[in-house]
Amino acid sequence: MRLYIDGCSLTYGQGLPRDQSLGHLFTTQGGYEVFDASRPGKSNTAICMDTHKYFKDYDVFVLGFTFSSRFYINYNNQNLDFFAGKKPGQTEIEPQDLDEATNAVYRYFYTVFGHPYCDQLSDVLVDGCVSFLKTQGKKVLGFSWEQRQTANQLLYPYVPPKHRLIDNHLNEQGTINLYNFLQNANEKI
Repeated sequence: MRLYIDGCSLTYGQGLPRDQSLGHLFTTQGGYEVFDASRPGKSNTAICMDTHKYFKDYDVFVLGFTFSSRFYINYNNQNLDFFAGKKPGQTEIEPQDLDEATNAVYRYFYTVFGHPYCDQLSDVLVDGCVSFLKTQGKKVLGFSWEQRQTANQLLYPYVPPKHRLIDNHLNEQGTINLYNFLQNANEKI
């Protein structure tokens, strides 16, 4: 069976060799032919758009939905992923770390929309994406790193600190645990 996987750096395996990624585990242990479209910083908008682009080509979809505060635009065929704003408790994003164009879009978007708009938009996108795939007869394993208000049931993996890297991404054991969690859910669908 052909499996499509998508998500942010937590799904991608940021900080790990590619042979320790979630996509690699689904290939070597799960026996799937895998296309991994995940990338660090990817937003729910980009995840849903890419999933829709490839939905005809795959049987099973593993979608790791990310934080609502992420935003995405495509400019001159380049993906621009960034945080649209910070939520309470997050550290501030320093403007000098962003290039001029991204900085202007960032300020405008979050000033005009902000929280809770981003949460509601993400919930609509996630629900619509999962519902669409189901109407196409696809098997969907949708999981999220933050709680959502969706009609479709999502999975919420917990990865303890000892299974995370110093930057909070998943270490090798954390990725193996996530794979096992998803495979267990997959067998129940």
